[in-house]
Amino acid sequence: MVEIPAASFEMTVEFRVRECGFYDSSAGRGEGWPDLHKTRTFRQPVRLGRYAIDLTPVTNAQFAAFLRRSGYRPRHPENFLRHWVRGAPPPGREDHPVVHVDLEDARAYARWAGKRLPTEAEWQYAAEGPEHTRYPWGEAMRPGVCNDGSTGATTPVRAFPEGRSAFGCYDLCGNVWHWTESERQDGRTRFCILKGGSWFRAQGSDWYADGGPVSCRFAAKFLLMWPGLDRCSTIGFRCVVDLGEP
Repeated sequence: MVEIPAASFEMTVEFRVRECGFYDSSAGRGEGWPDLHKTRTFRQPVRLGRYAIDLTPVTNAQFAAFLRRSGYRPRHPENFLRHWVRGAPPPGREDHPVVHVDLEDARAYARWAGKRLPTEAEWQYAAEGPEHTRYPWGEAMRPGVCNDGSTGATTPVRAFPEGRSAFGCYDLCGNVWHWTESERQDGRTRFCILKGGSWFRAQGSDWYADGGPVSCRFAAKFLLMWPGLDRCSTIGFRCVVDLGEP
């Protein structure tokens, strides 16, 4: 893990307008929804205490150790770790981010490890750093600094050292989306904010979920339906711990 100092700043959030709105069910939906599928930006004040965040997303190997030592089994097992082979990480992918875990699976791992999931703001600050850069490595997208989807799959969590954030964190752009501890309800739906983008980008329609590498500021509203649907091949997680006053 790496320490992140306390900070107060104005956080910039970008999201693509969809039928479900954003933080509430109507955000961004003007008369006739003229901005549907367009990206909108807003800012909000944020104050963070000291915390530490994992240098990498949780890997298949780390999650396997959690299962062995904790005996954890989800109440609804549908699609749980469906990419594993005979109950073990796929050979050669032990150091890839674990996927096919839902929000509760991620929370269970975090509790076992004495940690928790990061809030949306904590995740974003660890990614953009004190200079609030657009991407973890700087202001512009660059080749060879993140999983851009060209491999057709996830990559090892330390595969792109040049893509680290100012705080030294790996894999904050592309590879997999990250669950955050920003579960909300808007009166119609229960949802969680995802950050970071993923290696997979669906092609052919604006109605598909967002994919591919995205900026540190971009946030996706993921509707929580049922564990068997919430577990995806493109969503993983990392953890944080509170550090309190120095």
